[in-house]
Amino acid sequence: MKPLQGKRVVVTRSRAQASELCRRIEDLGGSTYEFPVIRIEWPEDLRPLDAAIHSVETYDWVAFTSPNGVEMFFERLQSSGRTTQAMQSVKIAAVGPKTAALVEQQGLTVHALAGEFVGEGLANTLTTHTQAGQKILLPRANLARKQLPQALRNLGLHVTEVEAYRTLPVTEDASDLVKRLESKEIQAVTFTSSSTVTNFLNALKDYPIHDLLAGVTLAAIGPITADTVEKNGLTVDVMPADYTILGLVEALVRHLRRD
Repeated sequence: MKPLQGKRVVVTRSRAQASELCRRIEDLGGSTYEFPVIRIEWPEDLRPLDAAIHSVETYDWVAFTSPNGVEMFFERLQSSGRTTQAMQSVKIAAVGPKTAALVEQQGLTVHALAGEFVGEGLANTLTTHTQAGQKILLPRANLARKQLPQALRNLGLHVTEVEAYRTLPVTEDASDLVKRLESKEIQAVTFTSSSTVTNFLNALKDYPIHDLLAGVTLAAIGPITADTVEKNGLTVDVMPADYTILGLVEALVRHLRRD
């Protein structure tokens, strides 16, 4: 029998991002219930991103902190008429293997990969790769945390932050999900960012959330997401040591097997 046989797992990622997580769960015999609570959109004002792309070769570093940041940045670069040739002299840093792989698919080299897959981990990695006075570009989400740019400035770097995309809440009717939680059809809920936690709880704000989630495994992809869960008075049951989709699924399997 496959390890997730008979287990139904809620996936809260955007529909565009959910496929990898759903596929891994289903390959292991589980079933998924998609309840996307975020969507990815372009910034309202594209001029800062376009300006950064137009002058990208003037930066010493470009640092990508998410797959979304890579995809939106290079899509805009291509539509602006520029090519990755403009970035051949620029060093690239990335948070996490998925982000790095997407950069490399563009034919570019990742010069620094964060050992810990959060923003602060990237700052620690760049300590030994950068020199004070260098210029670094951060294409990020509208809701990105401020710890990373501050940590980079503490290294003496000149940091330019640009909004490459927006993470917006999706409001879906939660009544069907609530029925499934009430009837104990759901064994786990996965969270892949703080935004998914916040928006999921907002979607269920009119329901007795603690009662609904009693006995349901809550899985968070990393410490920042886990912290958001716990700040809302809930308990994280699963958090992988490796803050990736693969790590999340493997940790979920181990936990559910024990149960």
